[in-house]
Amino acid sequence: MRLSKTAWLILGAGIFIIAFATLYMVYSRQSGEQEQLNSSLAVAQGALPQLISEREDLESQLTQWESQLTEATSSLAKIEARFPESVQSIEYDERLFELADDCDLEITSLTASEPSSKKVKVEAEDIKVEDITYATTSFRVEVRGEVDDILDFINAIATGEHFITATVESVDMDIPEPEEGEEAEKPTATIELVIYGYEGE
Repeated sequence: MRLSKTAWLILGAGIFIIAFATLYMVYSRQSGEQEQLNSSLAVAQGALPQLISEREDLESQLTQWESQLTEATSSLAKIEARFPESVQSIEYDERLFELADDCDLEITSLTASEPSSKKVKVEAEDIKVEDITYATTSFRVEVRGEVDDILDFINAIATGEHFITATVESVDMDIPEPEEGEEAEKPTATIELVIYGYEGE
């Protein structure tokens, strides 16, 4: 079957139109995808400065935290160095007797408890450094003498270099009233103090 010239023209035009439509659809799809990619790229480029800024802020905070941690660790080491490794009650007994003698006081009673452990959590800016365990020993000292001498004795304990890790927990002073015709007894004081020693972890 032979086609006429007009039929061939119509057939050719139809093929061209189909090819053109196909190419147009492909181009439109690619153009849409390109626009979407360009839009995503623009959003990413817009967010990039903020991400860089946030990263710099985080790096700055990290540096600050590291500095605080280093400082806290250094301070902790200095504090630990001030604490005796153990509390020997005999040594402190001797020092208390020496202080009492220097203050013209008589120690009428001196007792020391068995050492006990106390754990303390150390933190810096909400950052936990480590746990420290201290040994604590309680002392109960009863002295007799003049009020001024007793006060000097208490002050010597609170400020003396031998008792730098000690805290005076309580002082109970008794000043007797003289009875008629009799000489008044000397005032007495009961002093309770706690001495801390570093045990480590």
